[in-house]
Amino acid sequence: MITSRCVAGLPARALPHKEHDGREYMGYSRKPPLGRSGALWAAGVSALALLTPQSGALAQDEDGGTAPDDRIVVTGSRIASDGMAAPVPITVVQADAIEALSPGPLVTGVTQLPQFAGSETPNSGDFFTRSGYGSLNLRGLGVNRTLTLLDGRRMPAASAFGGVDINLFPESMIRSVETVTGGASAAYGSDAVAGVVNFILDTDFTGIKMSVTGGVTDRGDGENYELSGAYGTDFAGGRGHFQVSGEYFNQEGIFNYDGRDWYQAYGTFGAGTEAAPYRFVPGTVSANASFDGRIFAPGTAINGLAFDRDGNVAPFEPGTQSQFGYGIPPARTAGNPALDDLSSEVLTLYPDLERYSVFAYGDYELSDSVKVFAQYIHGRTEVQQYNAPRGSFGGTPTTLTIFQDNAFLPDDLRQTMASNNIQSFTLRRMGSIEDIGNSSLNDRITQHIATVGLDVELATGGLFDGWDLGTFYQYGHSQRRWKQRGLRVDRIFAAVDAVDDGSGNIVCRTSLFGDAFPGCQPINLFGRGNASAAAVDYVTSFEPGQQITTDLFFADDGYDSGRSYSYTTDDAKVNLTTFEQHYAEVSASGEIVDLWAGPLAAAFGGSFREDSILQLVQDVTNPASDHESGHPVLCSGEAPGLRGVSAADCANTVGVQYSKVSNIKGSSRVWEAFGELLMPLVDTDGFTANANVAARWANYSGSGSVWAYKGGIEFGFADSLRLRGTYSRDVRAGNLSERFDKTGGTTTITDPRPGFTQNCDQAGADVPASDGPEVCSVTRFSGGNPAVAPEEADTFTVGAVFTPDFLPGLALSLDYYDVSISGAIGQVGTQEVVNRCLVQNVQQFCDLVTLDPNNDTITLVGDVFVNVAESAVRGLDFEGSYRTPLTLLGGDEDIGVRLFSSWLLERSETDANGNYIDRAGQTGARQGDQVYFPYADFRATASLTYRNGGLSALFQARHIGSGIQDVTQTEGVTIENNRVSPVTYLDLRLGYSFDLGGTELEVFGNVTNLGDAGPPVTPSFSAFTGYARQHNAAVYDLLGRRYTLGVKLRM
Repeated sequence: MITSRCVAGLPARALPHKEHDGREYMGYSRKPPLGRSGALWAAGVSALALLTPQSGALAQDEDGGTAPDDRIVVTGSRIASDGMAAPVPITVVQADAIEALSPGPLVTGVTQLPQFAGSETPNSGDFFTRSGYGSLNLRGLGVNRTLTLLDGRRMPAASAFGGVDINLFPESMIRSVETVTGGASAAYGSDAVAGVVNFILDTDFTGIKMSVTGGVTDRGDGENYELSGAYGTDFAGGRGHFQVSGEYFNQEGIFNYDGRDWYQAYGTFGAGTEAAPYRFVPGTVSANASFDGRIFAPGTAINGLAFDRDGNVAPFEPGTQSQFGYGIPPARTAGNPALDDLSSEVLTLYPDLERYSVFAYGDYELSDSVKVFAQYIHGRTEVQQYNAPRGSFGGTPTTLTIFQDNAFLPDDLRQTMASNNIQSFTLRRMGSIEDIGNSSLNDRITQHIATVGLDVELATGGLFDGWDLGTFYQYGHSQRRWKQRGLRVDRIFAAVDAVDDGSGNIVCRTSLFGDAFPGCQPINLFGRGNASAAAVDYVTSFEPGQQITTDLFFADDGYDSGRSYSYTTDDAKVNLTTFEQHYAEVSASGEIVDLWAGPLAAAFGGSFREDSILQLVQDVTNPASDHESGHPVLCSGEAPGLRGVSAADCANTVGVQYSKVSNIKGSSRVWEAFGELLMPLVDTDGFTANANVAARWANYSGSGSVWAYKGGIEFGFADSLRLRGTYSRDVRAGNLSERFDKTGGTTTITDPRPGFTQNCDQAGADVPASDGPEVCSVTRFSGGNPAVAPEEADTFTVGAVFTPDFLPGLALSLDYYDVSISGAIGQVGTQEVVNRCLVQNVQQFCDLVTLDPNNDTITLVGDVFVNVAESAVRGLDFEGSYRTPLTLLGGDEDIGVRLFSSWLLERSETDANGNYIDRAGQTGARQGDQVYFPYADFRATASLTYRNGGLSALFQARHIGSGIQDVTQTEGVTIENNRVSPVTYLDLRLGYSFDLGGTELEVFGNVTNLGDAGPPVTPSFSAFTGYARQHNAAVYDLLGRRYTLGVKLRM
């Protein structure tokens, strides 16, 4: 019989509550003994990491000695060992501990560990990012530099930007989570720059288990519930095993700040100078627009007027306007209650979230040494967001031209315009939910993953006798459907130009000249809620059920010859992205020879992986979607009767506001070979030393070959102190977006070569001849580069683990890490591409500039992803745990304490143009673009657990230290207060388990954020979106106190 699942390349499977040789092991199956005993089997995995309330400190014989069966496979290595030889820091957390950390989606619990920063969680995104995803980010280096595995295997991407959505994983079947906080590319390949997060499945589960949970916030919103069930059984006399599970989670969204008194509409004032430093002021409102509309007509009698809610003309009091750096114009004011807080109506704090998953697994032992297995996972996550449409075009709020003959104008305003010969004015207005409705985004990801494999224990005799051989093939298919509704830019200008048709009927002016806008409905945007339902529907919706066939255009190679795309229109603009993955691997591991200090162990293997993307946009306003000639918004005069459309507006290539999406196609293939050695150097009384080396060769389509390698050493002193260190070269290949997502269009550049007036003449620019640089309009393409080379990172870690004999149950570890990335993937900008070619003569960039062979005119410039940037992160991780029996209330009592903490010493970036900035400590935002940073310099999670028979209690504190609003500012000089306040969140869990004669029933309750701590103030404002954000949702809790009740049943 095959007694172990420790096949090279596959982590040891959890074996809950199973005994081998009369001993119960703490969550792992074991290999046969290495021939030596007395080892602390968990020492190499941060020792304390396995000391959870569920597992205890050490696996022991009945007589109290350490279990001799010591070999396990842990994440970060492909060799089964006693754990002492693992030189990299690994944190292991059991699944029920993760649930105790934070009930709800899996990603919410995992990211309570302080090593994670900037992960994508359901409440970390906004309308323009990927809210609802569950993608992990170690060290803040990015989800694309954090490798996420399921049972040691890669999963297909959930986004073109990289990253796996762990919300799709079968949560009820996860046994534990192992996090390697150091480079691991030699073991696992690309993306393991910041580390590896490996979710270990419980594929030996037998019995039945079910759970029901429900929760709500202290404000009565965010209601949620979760259902799960699982069944597992052995068959064929124990040679076969089968199990299946399913789960469903649903949470109602929270779409405004109601009941959350920490929201005070902060805005930013000042210019970021010594004379006018930045300052944050509560109660800010819009100074240049409102939900009812402001009139702009400089130099006229109506300038500065506005509309009230009912559409009557009233004065507009802008107050004292703020000033912004970064080129953002004055946009907000304070202390004027008559004006509008543009964030007050609708702003998603947490989306509607629905998730389900189905999991099936089976294996069968064909013989005592050969086992086959198959596994299937299906999951779906769907999120729904709402935001009031902000109506921003080209960096300013919506500017609509209102003419004197507009039929909805109040009579007194029309008469004033006529008497003063004012033909038109500009209306600055933001969308209200009372008329043009909410912008909405529905994002659904559906995933199918099928795996088949073979595990063999070799009995060949000779060198490979007793080795484990494993092979598998995995197919993954993910489809993301993105449905977006919002303001129809292609219709709003016709609808807002409402006139009297001469018979007392108000119509769209264009309808008097023809049928260029069929079905056009005139809209009244003066005041709030005065537009008809038909008009609102016309400027915000699509007509479903239409049959569309269009040629496919891709920005990299134009129209796909001979290929068309047919679809039926939906009630929104739709983007369908399909990801496919083919993944096969074979690996082997075992002992080569006995050396003076123990056996020399090895692992080697090879793999093939192909990842592909096909993204198709369903947009009836512009079927070609991304073609530079796409022109869904007609200019004034392009349709009979159409007027009031600015050149900037009609240059828009999308018909739905904020919905620029490209068609994408591409595939990437990689062949890999890898090997690893574990060499015991010394094994004497009181001292051990082990060395570990690994290397991986990879050949990527488009970019060629690259090596990753690792060397590590570990020393043990008297089974109490472990010292460890590693150096590794890690790699990250470009993700699907960085390789294939291209967009096209036109841009303006400066030709740096003197005397090239013909460049601009050729492009149609009306500029005088000169000997200086010329400004030219050129065609550009940007984005994906199939040949972009992998990033390379040098990673160094050193640490210590202390498990003293004098205090059994205590474990402490401290690790230092340093990751430096060279050749980081980024873009330099179109102008910089031209400069580096025509001035510096850098061939890499000259390949991206096309000149007319007749006159050297610049005709095309490519700003694609290249390897020119740098990134670095340094810090310290500390972990500590202690568990001991005690006598306090009587009964079978024990108590445990556990602490995770992390100090961030550096988080720097050097961009493609050589600009260096270290943002360690920054949890605030850049003003003007709302880019927040998650780089708190200190985080800690501490827990206290108590057990007494069936009673269990957990008290937890999560602390985020004080931060910096913006590291580029100087407190007291360019900003009044550059500090972000620290915050501590307290959590409590109580549970009681009842033994019902073979059935275990647990009732439990959680209170998350017991003290109802609000997020610290980190204001930002974006003139593009027209509203302010107050807090960093990627770092801080925005929901407040919330409650969960649940019941679990196992039999």
